[in-house]
Amino acid sequence: MPIKAKNTVRNRLICIDAELFLPYNYNMANEVNERYSWDPKKRELNLNERGLDFVPLADEILSDPNVVIEVDPKPNIAGEERFLAFGLVNGNRLCLCFTPRGDKLHLITIFKVNKKIWRKHYEKNS
Repeated sequence: MPIKAKNTVRNRLICIDAELFLPYNYNMANEVNERYSWDPKKRELNLNERGLDFVPLADEILSDPNVVIEVDPKPNIAGEERFLAFGLVNGNRLCLCFTPRGDKLHLITIFKVNKKIWRKHYEKNS
């Protein structure tokens, strides 16, 4: 069953394969992942600057029963359509940016969300 993500720029719904969002068992020692891909430098940058590791947190955000997934309205250099997933993890309001690549989700970044942004995206749509 596809998941619908609201595209706020073009006012249309995007369908994403729900199979990509199913929980999985991630082993931190194993850098090969069945569901996700990522840039190791970007992952390290997120860890150093924000204290957030998007690899293990991605599953928690995407398995939040109230997760809100929207198309990222900002254009990107690669020309890929990116998605923003707003979800709660241990009481923290987080946003995960990703793009589908083949049969995996490519994780781009993760960040904490302030109350104003949270209300605009998560509370309004969940």
